[in-house]
Amino acid sequence: MANLMQMSANEMKFLVKHSVKSLGFSLSDQINAGSRAATCYQHDLADSQLIAAALDHLCIDVQAPVLVRQDVYECCFDANGQSALIQIELALGVGLASNAKQIRVTNTSEGIFAAPVLMEWLSQPMSKGHANQSVTVYFIHTNGTQRCLQLDANGQFLGLYQPCQQIIANNEILVRVGVKNLDSLLIASASDLLGWRVRSLDEGILVDLDLVTRLRMMMQNSCVPESDISRSGGAGPD
Repeated sequence: MANLMQMSANEMKFLVKHSVKSLGFSLSDQINAGSRAATCYQHDLADSQLIAAALDHLCIDVQAPVLVRQDVYECCFDANGQSALIQIELALGVGLASNAKQIRVTNTSEGIFAAPVLMEWLSQPMSKGHANQSVTVYFIHTNGTQRCLQLDANGQFLGLYQPCQQIIANNEILVRVGVKNLDSLLIASASDLLGWRVRSLDEGILVDLDLVTRLRMMMQNSCVPESDISRSGGAGPD
């Protein structure tokens, strides 16, 4: 553990949120980024390398994924290079609300960060456009191989798998609704994923010191010295 630091998921959420703030992103993007990073880290779906890469791929000039194709089966979006750490909900929400069987997002990275969006969306009964159907998100792991995470209709884990065939390109995320035969090898069961979260609540998460240093430096850049003028503009405790 010489190069690792133990912290809580809430600390991770706080650091990532303020790091994204330092880049000039909106409050909603800041909150979403912090929440997704912490959620994925808790379930052993993300590590320090992935979060560092996601920060590298954030671009303030990109506002939202662009819809490039839509038919009765698939909605396809171009994320214009933006990491799935932010803004990905704008594509997934449109695709799922339109009852598409597939939502494909190209020109993106760190696709696992789409999973917390789906978990939250599916857990809202009034938001379900695909009642009683599982949802599977395909993404590229940091080692370059494909992965897919399957969720039930309530947003609960069914398992993490490695597909036996090539499903997506290296810069894509694919969400499929109601897939029954994944043709994949099980990597982690639902109980494994939930077990990692339980342990993280008890023991915290282990984060590379280099990433912690980077996040803290970025967070400092987002802080405004407190004064009468800054307080009138919203400075102070977050």
